[in-house]
Amino acid sequence: MFDWSLFFVLVLVSVPGLLVAIPNVLGRLETTAADRLPPGKSLPPKPVVIGATMAQSLLLVSIAAAAGTALAPRIGLAAPFFEALVSGQPLWEALRPQLVPALTLGVGGALLIVAAYYLFFRPRLDWPTVRHMEELRMDLGLWARLLYGGIVEEVLFRWGVMTLLAWIGAALLGGVTPGLMWAVIVVSGVLFGLGHLPSYRLAGCRVTPLFLALMIVLNLWATLICGWLFWQYGLLAAMVAHMLYHLVWLPFDLYHFKRAAPYLVGESTEIYQAGHSR
Repeated sequence: MFDWSLFFVLVLVSVPGLLVAIPNVLGRLETTAADRLPPGKSLPPKPVVIGATMAQSLLLVSIAAAAGTALAPRIGLAAPFFEALVSGQPLWEALRPQLVPALTLGVGGALLIVAAYYLFFRPRLDWPTVRHMEELRMDLGLWARLLYGGIVEEVLFRWGVMTLLAWIGAALLGGVTPGLMWAVIVVSGVLFGLGHLPSYRLAGCRVTPLFLALMIVLNLWATLICGWLFWQYGLLAAMVAHMLYHLVWLPFDLYHFKRAAPYLVGESTEIYQAGHSR
């Protein structure tokens, strides 16, 4: 039986993330896209663009929430905290088992991602790509990172995409196995990484092999952690870990973005690298 209460709760908890993230991101993308329009052409009014993007995003969230609500119980996946919330069960009993693994893997995994980005990827990317990528992240702000990244993306990719892929795999193979779940986590992680490309490309990032590797490797690592937590503990554990991923990264972003401020006016990779190496 379809749990309508759970479906509506998952859609509702996604709405704040959409409300804070979409206007911020569209402000950056609108500026970039306007420079690429043919002469005499202009973008639709901003309220129209925001409204259309909100409607499209809410539709995708609703589809993902519906897919997960319908299919997760059939393959052993769950959202115990939200299920307790809608059924009136004790919330602490549903939350307690998820906290320690989510906090431990969230912080530890985030530190590895931050190290990979700043020690390997960032110094090797061209300066315009770094600039546009980090400006887009800074424009998001803390609440958009936490609420959109931590909640909306988890409803979309863990509760929706991962659950759907696991259900399809179980139907084809005759059941759920650890091998199937790890394969589903990896595939959903690659899709998660590729799903970030359009906004970064529109923001002005150059889609080079190294940039593709950055998108896939870092997002796949985050997905391995969040996907395993969802599989073993539930949806909220994945949400908490994802929020910590953004929370741990933010001070590093602020520090390095401030350091790069003198070079924001230029497009020169050489100037940036000279300043970055000091």
